[in-house]
Amino acid sequence: MMNPKKIETLLLEGTPFGLRFHDLANWNGRIFVTPRASFNELLKRTELSRSGVYFLIGNDETTNRLKVYIGEADVLNSRLYSHNSKDFWNEVIVVVSKDESLDKASVRYMESVLVKRSKDDKQCDLENGNVPVIKNLSEANIAVMDQFIENTIFMLSTLGYRIIRYATSSNEKVVDNMMFCKGPDTDARGMETDEGFIVFKGSLARIGKNSSDETNGNNLLTKLLENGVLQKSTENPNSYVFTQDYVFSSPSAASGFVLARSSNGRLDWQDKSGIKLKQLQEVSI
Repeated sequence: MMNPKKIETLLLEGTPFGLRFHDLANWNGRIFVTPRASFNELLKRTELSRSGVYFLIGNDETTNRLKVYIGEADVLNSRLYSHNSKDFWNEVIVVVSKDESLDKASVRYMESVLVKRSKDDKQCDLENGNVPVIKNLSEANIAVMDQFIENTIFMLSTLGYRIIRYATSSNEKVVDNMMFCKGPDTDARGMETDEGFIVFKGSLARIGKNSSDETNGNNLLTKLLENGVLQKSTENPNSYVFTQDYVFSSPSAASGFVLARSSNGRLDWQDKSGIKLKQLQEVSI
């Protein structure tokens, strides 16, 4: 059953990509987003004189993955100003509470959880060093903050930032919608979702002709090997194996990666009956 959600956006500079904030109905959080060009305007906001969590965001053009630093601050505008010396970022996201309910302990807890989940999901290149230690909160406060964190991740996903995975699928839905991509040294399982195309843990991806040195210009391959999403298969020397689920931007991006060649994912992904994704997507009007 669908559960519609309402988000309100205010364009503070009257432009689509300038300083803006987003509110989710029935949530006391507020998300500010701004390009670096409007950074000074962000710092003038009264909401940034209190505690919150922030994300500095850049982009690795060679892998098309986000580069992200996650931080917290008791006084946001002072802390954010100190990041002016960092060159990698071009956008800032700030998370505050509209009712000033976030205190130092709360935002430190948020930072710890968000950094850990981002490291676990490996959807972006995290600029943080170590995962911050989770500070003690009461059981009641943890329950409140965990819901606040889930709403934060929901908003990040809604706004198009691949930092932490939000969507989850029931086992029944996964079984019913499972797709397969097979080829030489390739045996992958995946599923199309609203967050992208998921290739599941245990899938085999072909090692391309020039991949033995892993410096053949496939920067995404190199990154996934470095962060442990992929490793050499012990059973097939010509394959990599996925050590965890990984979300690609499209079916073609997923099938092209696992097949190590150009691919039309709508043709190369098939269900258990051999019906191509293209056919499943075609709807009669």
